[in-house]
Amino acid sequence: MGNNRRFTNGTKERRGYGRCGTTGADSIGGRKHPNPLAGSEDMSEKQRASNFSLAIITLVLVGYYEVALAQTATEQLARDQRAAFRPRPERGETVTNRPRPELDRLGVRAGGLFIYPRLGLQEFYNDNIFATDSDEEDDFITLVSPRVDVASDWTQHAFDLYAKAAIGRHADQTEEDFEDFSVGTNGRLDITQRAKLRAGVSYDRLHEGRGSPDDDRRQGGSPPVELTLFDVGSVFLTYQQRLGRFLLESGGEVDRLDYDNVSREDGTIINNDERDRAIYAGNLKIGYEFMPGYTAFTRGEVDYRRYDDLCCDDPPNQFDRDSQGYLIEVGTDFDVTAVLLGDVAIGYRSQDYDDPSFDTIGDVAGRASLTWNPTGLTTVSALITRGEVIETTLSGSAAIFETAGRVTVDHELLRNLLLQAAVSVSDEDFQDVDRSDTYVRAGFGAKYLMNRYIQLDLSYDYLSLGSGAQGGDFTNNTVFLGALFRI
Repeated sequence: MGNNRRFTNGTKERRGYGRCGTTGADSIGGRKHPNPLAGSEDMSEKQRASNFSLAIITLVLVGYYEVALAQTATEQLARDQRAAFRPRPERGETVTNRPRPELDRLGVRAGGLFIYPRLGLQEFYNDNIFATDSDEEDDFITLVSPRVDVASDWTQHAFDLYAKAAIGRHADQTEEDFEDFSVGTNGRLDITQRAKLRAGVSYDRLHEGRGSPDDDRRQGGSPPVELTLFDVGSVFLTYQQRLGRFLLESGGEVDRLDYDNVSREDGTIINNDERDRAIYAGNLKIGYEFMPGYTAFTRGEVDYRRYDDLCCDDPPNQFDRDSQGYLIEVGTDFDVTAVLLGDVAIGYRSQDYDDPSFDTIGDVAGRASLTWNPTGLTTVSALITRGEVIETTLSGSAAIFETAGRVTVDHELLRNLLLQAAVSVSDEDFQDVDRSDTYVRAGFGAKYLMNRYIQLDLSYDYLSLGSGAQGGDFTNNTVFLGALFRI
């Protein structure tokens, strides 16, 4: 938020080496020496020869000095070129977020703000748009993604406002068309140099993917003839305070989800009012930097989940999904120069449900993230998480307990050509029922930064689901080709 500028003085001051030759009558090193021939009009041949030899030696020394300077400048230029070709990352810098002044967007200045408009155009092919294990349907989808950001350019405090949309149009299955959009704002108040307050609010209008475990088809029901749309409203507030080597962070967040009803192919209506809910969460983190770059911390989190209605229309199968839970963990953040940074934590996660037919979820939780820059041109990122409790509408199941991992490799092949490869695995364990789903995802792509205004993308994505539900397995292959235009 805001632009941090780093000014570097690239000029070098050259030391004076004094003047070669004479000053006044005869001057060597600034001290005058008497001239034994002062007042004489004629010099001997021996004296003339001596002066001539001295002049020749002086010219040779000056020429050698200039050549040495030229060689030094050439060597310095070569070192600078090598450094530019193999850049050393700054702290927290990766291949993807590294500044590229000649390619970075400029934006439009409006007083103390910058406006960043952009438009994405993407065409992709999906060989299984309904995420089924048989009778797959393929289609071409055109995606238009406009976005505008307004960001502050202040020396103190920060402000950001954004609005974006994703408009999808299918070539054949037009009933799958969608129009998603999001608006939001974030801000930072610098109370002091070591105390900061952050807040934000957002609203999203989204659609549920066909591969979602909450899709009616994936629970054995009749397929819906239209996408499930839902609204998400969020507000958050966080406070951060540094006291010497101590760190204090606290915050809260409220999320409100509201789902639209949809009709099935058989004409019946799917009542999604039972999915409408509000989630209230708060957290507290206390850390201590026990050595430069290493901060040990303990963190706690509580949440309250409240549904508007009981789940399921059939009284024998109705459930009260209201719950309250907590997370306690200890760990450390580390930042070893600019080469290695991340965090690791382990703890315990619990979620207790009001409905007595649901068992309390209680299990080991943790996370580990790592960002490694083995060279100035390559970044390896890894993330492992365990303990996320995901809501579900599957009858008889309280929630999903997730364990996931991801590895991403980014490489700067050229200054304006970035390559990426990624693989991820997630295991979703449905509580209170005998079902577990495993997602495997892999992909690779290239991003060509044509200039600061145009960016081209080409990528491939593979997704596979191995489900414990009968007929729940599917595979999906997607090829993307797109362009991004920005100012």
